[in-house]
Amino acid sequence: MSRQRGGLFSGFVVMLVIILLFATALLAVAAMRERNITKAESLLRSGDHYGASELFMKAEKFSLRPESRVVKGIAESSLGMEDYETAALYYEKLVKLEPDNVEARYKLGLLYIRAKDYGAAEKEVEALREIGSESAIQGAEALAENLSSGKVKGFFRDLLKKVAPGLPEIPGITEDGPIMPDTGEQEGEPLSGDEDGSAEIFRGLPDSGDAVTE
Repeated sequence: MSRQRGGLFSGFVVMLVIILLFATALLAVAAMRERNITKAESLLRSGDHYGASELFMKAEKFSLRPESRVVKGIAESSLGMEDYETAALYYEKLVKLEPDNVEARYKLGLLYIRAKDYGAAEKEVEALREIGSESAIQGAEALAENLSSGKVKGFFRDLLKKVAPGLPEIPGITEDGPIMPDTGEQEGEPLSGDEDGSAEIFRGLPDSGDAVTE
């Protein structure tokens, strides 16, 4: 009987040790992820998009579930590297996590226009209108202008490529310029319909509806 009790006690101790080791490992992983995110956000603010992207990707690997700060960081750093396909993928993930994120929906719309996915861009215009805040309505109007302009530019660019296929690429004329990433100064805070002053993101938007800049 005493041997049975001793065996049960030993088994309990082993299980307790395993649980403690597992908990310690989780804490270590969480600390490492947080360090990577903090450093990545600092690199993003300084304009080191490649360095930021690498650290955000590492943080994503250590995340048990999608985290807005990481997803936004990858999207923004991808914009800085002009990797628009990856940027669109992560902005899509971000708007699923934060449906009322005005900035993310606006930039996602610009990326859709750039890719000539006009139907998807129109859905982002509607989503912004449904959010209904002042900044969201401004974003919807600006994105709608970009959409109209993008369709016209896309048509003439395609025509120009057929008429003069050897013409060198000219930013803003034969090709789109870069979509600029967020500087990260309002770190970790999504632009939602409930935030006062969030309309500042749309200050200085081009009247022409250029689909490539903010």
